[in-house]
Amino acid sequence: MRLIYPVLWSRLGRKADQEQSVSTAAAFARAGADVTLVMPRGPSDPALDADALRAWFQVEGPFGLVQRRTPFRGAHFPMSALWYLESSRLVKGANVLYSRMPAAFAGGGTSPIPFAVEHYQPWPDRLPFLRSMIRRTARRPHCLGFILHSDFAAESYRRIGVPEEKLLVAHNGVDLARALPRRSPGEARAALGLAEGGPVALYAGRLSARKGLDQLLAMARLRPEIRFVLVGSEGEGEIERAAAGIANVEVRPWAEPDKLPLWLQAADILLIPPSSAPLRRHGDCVLPLKTFAYLAAGRPILAPASPDTAELLRDGETARLVPPDDPAAAAEALAGLIGDSALREKLAAGAAALAETLSWDRRAEKILGFLEKRLRRT
Repeated sequence: MRLIYPVLWSRLGRKADQEQSVSTAAAFARAGADVTLVMPRGPSDPALDADALRAWFQVEGPFGLVQRRTPFRGAHFPMSALWYLESSRLVKGANVLYSRMPAAFAGGGTSPIPFAVEHYQPWPDRLPFLRSMIRRTARRPHCLGFILHSDFAAESYRRIGVPEEKLLVAHNGVDLARALPRRSPGEARAALGLAEGGPVALYAGRLSARKGLDQLLAMARLRPEIRFVLVGSEGEGEIERAAAGIANVEVRPWAEPDKLPLWLQAADILLIPPSSAPLRRHGDCVLPLKTFAYLAAGRPILAPASPDTAELLRDGETARLVPPDDPAAAAEALAGLIGDSALREKLAAGAAALAETLSWDRRAEKILGFLEKRLRRT
């Protein structure tokens, strides 16, 4: 199978969508697909090649990269839609146009070859005015289908009548090899030069208020005996300034992919902010990518009882789930976990076992199998 995979971004960055797209392309290539990423390039954008992407994201896989000079750059409409229209004309030799561009849900019919759209957003719920366009796109004979990152998102497409045979839920993945060998918290802290002290509750990801980190800071104030480590700073921002006044909160720089597992294994508890805001208010965080790295780290996870994370995280089995937007309840649950070594060991073992089923390679095989089946029916 030969796929052309246009992306919206034109510079290397640390946003999850870039990591996810390149990890997906690399896994497709490892599974035997011929994959070419297509990147827009403006006058001031650097020249890049596939090796630069592989090095930046620390992935392996023989995908290709083509940069296309264009004035249509950026994630926002209408530039993203114009770039999708332009990139859909660059399909010579490919038999599938694969994209996670939102514009493809409405404009995918412009593709001259079979196309598929991947995304994490429940767009029919978030943007009701798109529903008729999404239905029309799904009815196109050469629409292979929509690949969604969660059943939570897929359900929004089912409700507007997208045929089940054109929907695939494919949870994101993790590079399991990076997490091995798993170290004890003490070994990981020693390797990082992290001073010994009280128990460590750790968050890794973008330090943005949109991620619900206000809940973690509120928890830290309630539990001064627990060290809260936030890994992911890229400078002086709102969260960094707020954390500076809390004695038991440590802010650390962004960790490169090969260093992240060591930070995760330095924790006694890994934290997904127990906030409803990322999912309900901002809609930019559905089953966050960090969930998969957390699971592979083999550490207990504290997370909100949320409809997206509930697809993978089971309270008492793979995580401790708490009510969102209740820092007092979350802080109490965290203290309970710290004091219950048997439960921590159970959750850690459950998380590691679940991670074994969630590799990028397994995901790629699932998606490629879906595409091949759909191609036979077009």
